[in-house]
This record gives sequence, structure tokens and C-alpha cells, in this order.
Amino acid sequence: MSSKTAHHIRVKSSRWLVTTSLCSALALAGCATSEAPGAAGTSPRAAAETQAGEPALRAAAVESTKTQDYVAAAAYWGALYERNASDAETAISYSRALRQIGSVDQAMMVMQRSHILHPGDANTLAEYGKVLTAGGRPDQAVAMLTEAARKSPRDWTVLSALGVSLDQMGRYDEAQAKYNAALELSPDNPSVLTNLGLSYALTGDLDMAERTLRRAVANAKADAYARQNLAIVLGLKGEFDEAERLARADLPANVADGNIAYLRAMLSQPALWKKMEELDRGPETETPATAVPSRDDDKLSFLPPETDLSLY
Repeated sequence: MSSKTAHHIRVKSSRWLVTTSLCSALALAGCATSEAPGAAGTSPRAAAETQAGEPALRAAAVESTKTQDYVAAAAYWGALYERNASDAETAISYSRALRQIGSVDQAMMVMQRSHILHPGDANTLAEYGKVLTAGGRPDQAVAMLTEAARKSPRDWTVLSALGVSLDQMGRYDEAQAKYNAALELSPDNPSVLTNLGLSYALTGDLDMAERTLRRAVANAKADAYARQNLAIVLGLKGEFDEAERLARADLPANVADGNIAYLRAMLSQPALWKKMEELDRGPETETPATAVPSRDDDKLSFLPPETDLSLY
């Protein structure tokens, strides 16, 4: 890629990156449900129902969460929630597991009820704010997370989630300030660094995005989010060899092949550069209304689906 083209990407990419990376769904783990079959051929829900005693259910729920088996965790926490939906800790844990398997609407219902029952609870506010962020409701999320941060000022997860919601609103400087505040509480946290790196990408600063995501990947606790988002940024810069290597670290071969091919094709399309220029010109110099992309058109994904920000 020529230096002129790379510069063009850095300067012109902010608007379309906003509507792509934040609106896309992470497909690394897929959208499993709590009824997916377990190793023994039974569903996690059926296994949960066999755990008659609450202590055994809770122990299984905690262990599944610890090992990041979120399908099983959702089943166990769901069984506990059905027994006592008014318990704030159970509702929060159930919602978190549901978010991890992509069941955001169900998590939203859980937290709506829990917030009515526990309106001033800091942990409830934090989880509800994260669910609202995951559900694409940043205005409401910012209000919830700001109050949660006031009540729990040393919770880095709240500050990081607040940064995500601010990024969704296009308030990048504020978002980056929240990420940096989270990093003061949890230095070199790969989740926060991943979010910060993508925030830089949203502003079109791919060089800073790359440096930040490399810091995230260098951490031994870095997960697939960090590696795949670094791959996306490298692909946008035309550094396809390393992008492909990172993509193959976590994704099935056919998905990795598709992502790399997608990026190559996207960067070779003259129409993309024209669209980016139209978006960046703003309302003063827009083309006639019949030629201006609609709000829905603006949200068409120019990136592979394996791009997302981290909510914990």
C-alpha cells in the first residue's frame, strides 16, 4: 500500500469505522444458546435441572463462569434465577452469561426487572449499563454507567464500558479519557487496551490503534478479541501477512480466509473511497438528497464481523 493511500485511510476512515466496528457482532464464539448440547449429549439446562440443591447449582454456576463456559453458566444461573429472581447477584451473573452468548435481549429483560427491584445498587447499575451498551442504546447506558462509576469509582470495568458507550455516540476524546482512567486502575489490562485501540481506529488513527492493540496482544492474558482486532487494523493498513497469521490464531480456516479476502476486496474498491469522502464532507457540501446514503446505508459493514469492543 502506498504512503498516500495509508494516509488517506488514517484521515478518512473515522465515520465508516464508527458504524461498522461498533455495530458488528463478534463471531469468535458464535451465538450459542443455553440449550446447546453438552459433552455428554444433554443440554446444560437439563444438567442444571438435575442439580436439585441450590448450593450445588451455585457451585456449578460459579465454576462454569470461572472456566468461561458461558453456555453452561447461563443454564446454571438461569436455573437459580428462576428460583429467586429478586436476588441481585444472581440476576447480574445470569445477565453477564447471557451477554457472553449473545442473548442480549434476554439479558435486557433480566436487568430491567432487577433495576426496578434494586435501583440504587452499584453492581446492578453497572451490569444494566453494559447490557444497554451491548444492545446499542448508548444514551441510556451512559446515564447508568456514570451513576455506577460515581458509586464504585475504582471499578475499571465500569469505566471501560462507559468508554464503549461514548465511542458509540462518537464522543471519542471522552471515551479515550475513560479508557485511560480504567488503565490507571488496571494497568496494561488487555481488555481496556483493546477498547482503546479500537477507539483510535474509530478516529482514523490506525498507527496509534496498532500500537495500542500490540500492547494488548503482548499481555499473556490477552484474548481473541485483542488478536482479531489487531488483525483487522493491520489489514486496513495493507499488512496482510501478519493480519492473516493473527486471524488464523483463533478463527476457523474458512472464516479467516473470508476475512482477509473481505479486507483485500474492500481496500481495492474505488467506490469505498468515494463514499468515505461523501460522508466526511458533511451536510454543507453533501451531494443531492437522492444520492446521499441513508442512515441505514451508513451502517453497512465494511469490516468482517469478527470486530468488537470488550464488555466485562
